[in-house]
Amino acid sequence: MGFRRPVTIERTSLGTIDDNGRYQKGTTTTLTIQASVQPLSIREQSTIVGPDGARNVSYVKIYTDTPLIPQSAASGQGEATKADVVRHLGRRFLVTQCDAYQNGVISHYRAYAQEVLTDDDT
Repeated sequence: MGFRRPVTIERTSLGTIDDNGRYQKGTTTTLTIQASVQPLSIREQSTIVGPDGARNVSYVKIYTDTPLIPQSAASGQGEATKADVVRHLGRRFLVTQCDAYQNGVISHYRAYAQEVLTDDDT
């Protein structure tokens, strides 16, 4: 894919409770994938973000061959990681949705991500 470029992904495992009952933060792994990161169109913003969505942050869509972990899947039981964070142009974006397009012709994933303003937001 000629339009894809190296993009850094932060994947963080969930924390654990140690034998003394103290919370231990999960570890963060950095991955580099090939992806195309693009801003959302006005129509996509109204559909994905909704009329009450945050207007003070940016949203992007990501096309890649690598499945990304969205916020909705990471919050489900049995998941061992938090949602992926995409680093792009010096900013961080939390993956909120990832859809598989596996039709056998040009199989790929399309993900949507919301800008993360602080570490506390993840």
